[in-house]
Amino acid sequence: MGILLGLLLLGHLTVDTYGRPILEVPESVTGPWKGDVNIPCTYDPQQGYTQVLVKWLVQRGSDPVTIFLRDSSGDHIQQAKYQGRLHVSHKVPGDVSLQLSTLEMDDRSHYTCEVTWQTPDGNQVVRDKITELRVQKHSSKLLKTKTEAPTTMTYPLKGKSLPVFAIILIISLCCMVVFTMAYIVLCRKMSQQEHVYEAARIPGWQDPEN
Repeated sequence: MGILLGLLLLGHLTVDTYGRPILEVPESVTGPWKGDVNIPCTYDPQQGYTQVLVKWLVQRGSDPVTIFLRDSSGDHIQQAKYQGRLHVSHKVPGDVSLQLSTLEMDDRSHYTCEVTWQTPDGNQVVRDKITELRVQKHSSKLLKTKTEAPTTMTYPLKGKSLPVFAIILIISLCCMVVFTMAYIVLCRKMSQQEHVYEAARIPGWQDPEN
């Protein structure tokens, strides 16, 4: 009899454990400074389990602070800091992900996703998962650099005329040097030829006189 009761209890616990929704939340999420970020929090809806409460909390000091609450009356943002830049998904069943816009550096913290369901027997089950939000300050600068890249790339195109001009100038100078040297060499050869000619003429004129 005891063995039978034990098996029945084990079967009940197995069905109860595997039948409950399980939250899926990443260990950490990174968002860009001044940009937007999505912190996923999802679960597979289970038959008989009704979502009655959704909370998002952020760690401030030693205690978590509720920043978002969803109940039967609607969505409520609990902190003025997040007004106008916080949204929690609701269109897809089982998706209660948190979206934050215009991230600030002090948004870095540990965020807790907490969901409460009503069970088929009328009780309530609460599950929560914690994730770390990181904010990268240089991401926006990189984005700005990439955005301005097409504009800055036009400046080297304008500067291409300078190397061409320099090349032409160098070629002209080289040509002038070559021509000058050729002229000097030619003049020297002509001068040497005249000198030899004069030297050859002098003995010819002296023979008749002797």
